[in-house]
Amino acid sequence: MPTIPLVNQQATAIESHLSKLSIGQFNGESSLPKKFDVLVTTPKAFESAQARGITSLSWQRFNAVIFDEVHHAIKDHPYRHLALKLNQSSASPRVVGLTASLTYSVGDKKINESVGRLCNELRIEKIETASNEELTSCGYSGAGRGTLAEVRMPDVNLSSNIVPPKDRKPHLMHKMFFSRIKNGDATEFSTKLVETIRVLERSVKEEVQDFESPLANTSLKKWGEYAHKNSHCHTLFPLLEHFYEGLRLLVVSWEENEDVVLAYLLMMQIDKSADKLPDPIAPSIRSFFDSQQVSLGRFDNLFSVLREKIEQYDKDFRCILFVKQRIKTHILKHVIETHSDLSQHIKAECIYATSTPATASLSVSKQDSEKAFKRFGTGSSNMLIGTNVVEEGMDVPEANCVIYFDPMDHAVSYVQGRGRARQAQSSFIMLDQREDRPASLLAEQESEQHKVASSFKPENFKRYREEEVSSQKQRELSGAKHLLEPSVDTSVANLNTYCKKTKVVLDEKISNAASTNMWSCKLVYKSLTRNVSGAGTAVSKKVAKRVAAVELLRALKVSTDSA
Repeated sequence: MPTIPLVNQQATAIESHLSKLSIGQFNGESSLPKKFDVLVTTPKAFESAQARGITSLSWQRFNAVIFDEVHHAIKDHPYRHLALKLNQSSASPRVVGLTASLTYSVGDKKINESVGRLCNELRIEKIETASNEELTSCGYSGAGRGTLAEVRMPDVNLSSNIVPPKDRKPHLMHKMFFSRIKNGDATEFSTKLVETIRVLERSVKEEVQDFESPLANTSLKKWGEYAHKNSHCHTLFPLLEHFYEGLRLLVVSWEENEDVVLAYLLMMQIDKSADKLPDPIAPSIRSFFDSQQVSLGRFDNLFSVLREKIEQYDKDFRCILFVKQRIKTHILKHVIETHSDLSQHIKAECIYATSTPATASLSVSKQDSEKAFKRFGTGSSNMLIGTNVVEEGMDVPEANCVIYFDPMDHAVSYVQGRGRARQAQSSFIMLDQREDRPASLLAEQESEQHKVASSFKPENFKRYREEEVSSQKQRELSGAKHLLEPSVDTSVANLNTYCKKTKVVLDEKISNAASTNMWSCKLVYKSLTRNVSGAGTAVSKKVAKRVAAVELLRALKVSTDSA
């Protein structure tokens, strides 16, 4: 199961049907049960335990392996790592993949390529699909396959000088933003926000000599974490933390989310703190808030839709509101709960993966998450504001209204999100959409995926395997520069980079000989074009892996040169 909440949910469901079997649960927050007939686990915990050589998790010990939300195996996800290692092993358990949507791809050719790769790597020989009638007979009463979402776009005029969608390159996000600031190309809001942060940083620098602005760090997440960890050093660090988090939210939205950033800063009461601060900080913060002419049309649009749905469903109103970032769950919860009208009708809960907080100061615990689902089920709360942790797999049968605040990127979100609204006469609403991925296209891609699944024949995908072999050869040729004569110190880093370039997951086996106190490591690189290994022995686990990496890199170079 992809997430801890899903592990808990599925284990409970399986146990209710197979009471005579021992159902074990395993994730990063729990220990591996000693005995089990069925193990429900997160892929990351299973992968890590396998790497440690735990024999009870050897592929040979399982008769069947089920990948729930199997579409994750297409991308760089622990599912894919497990799928490749299973494919590399000599074990042959029955493999079952479950999903409501086969691929993230858009376009007939890419859909077929993705499905072909998925079936080849998991050795899928048959695809079963459920008809709308079968879904209904099993208790699903929501909108059927191919249903078009209701699009309710707000009347908002975005700043004309935001980054055009065609120019957005995620790996250059940080560099592009500060280049725009430097060149005077950024939006007025962005410029003013950065100016205010710089005033705060200069004031901190005057009293904390070793202070260095974290904004040069391309890991945006570390900005707020840095200020939070140093809050004991200066009273301005908590203020800096919130400004950094607001700036991060602005950068990742390509300067579009001015309204959300402003709402976040107001939620943290930054505007009220200015009166207690000295010059030049107080005037700078006042100037920032006084100069803002940010459109709140997206919030007004959300409020309008919520009023309409509350009137439609009355006391039965149960809504799931989806957003892309964890921090937005807290922001929207705040703006709804402080709304003069909606606060009387809505009790909201924040839901997202508990392994990572929204910010250093905002988080949801595992207990909070479990209680939120229970309260939603009983009706003591009537709104879940969440990320895709609710989107995929979580059983929320009470929901009758699904709203997407942010635009969707692919058909997986479209299908999975709509499936959360399971009640009859449910509403499925998009408040925004990408120009290149409108609701009509996503619904079309859902139908195309269903067509591919319905007409599936293993032989149809042989040519996609041949194309993948050709692509793999090209990836390995492009990554050959990382196979130059390696040193022990850099071998692991070089090998990891090469594997990332070639999209291969290494098989690693480490053991310790108690009699000699020596560590042995064997690394196996297996792709569609080659199967190469390297081994090393040393007094420490780390050095043994480095030696094995050197040997493997040399063997890979030989196989590349001779190809």
